[in-house]
Amino acid sequence: NEHAVLHLMYSRFITMVLRDAGQLDFEEPFTRFRAHGHIIREGAKMSKTQGNIVNPDEYIAEWGADAFRTYLMFLGPYEQGGDFRDASISGTRRFLDRLFASVQSMTADGEPELDVMRKLHQTIRKVSDDIPRLSYNTAIAAMMEYINVLRKGERTPHREEVTPLITLVSPFAPHIAEELWEQT
Repeated sequence: NEHAVLHLMYSRFITMVLRDAGQLDFEEPFTRFRAHGHIIREGAKMSKTQGNIVNPDEYIAEWGADAFRTYLMFLGPYEQGGDFRDASISGTRRFLDRLFASVQSMTADGEPELDVMRKLHQTIRKVSDDIPRLSYNTAIAAMMEYINVLRKGERTPHREEVTPLITLVSPFAPHIAEELWEQT
């Protein structure tokens, strides 16, 4: 937060200078300031001075960029941060793997199940409401819950039950979403 506040001060100063020079017609550079929370690791906020930072390249190489990105957004509320645990990233990777498998196995035969479609529309509403509020963690949780309903009993999902989920996951896992969209 301290770092973000300094950037806010710099941008406000530059905006004031440009306004005084007649280059801008507004005083404040931002209508709202929302600072992200701290990521905690080993009981302390992650920082270079504490020596407890992680190298994202290592996690991306092992788990993939989308799994790492989704995990960071799943840690906790945006403005509060969360507790980074190496083992926990596997949960988001499993979610993305199950989504990938759902697209690979989906069928257009028959009709989608009413209960699954009801849950899909509840998930669409939840994710649509959560994204503007920066409640990424609860949006991802809703999609994980939906994938559990979609794959319950290892059923073969219907195309209409799966394709909307690709769009929902795209802000969180853009690379896999693009690949899956291309496949569909």
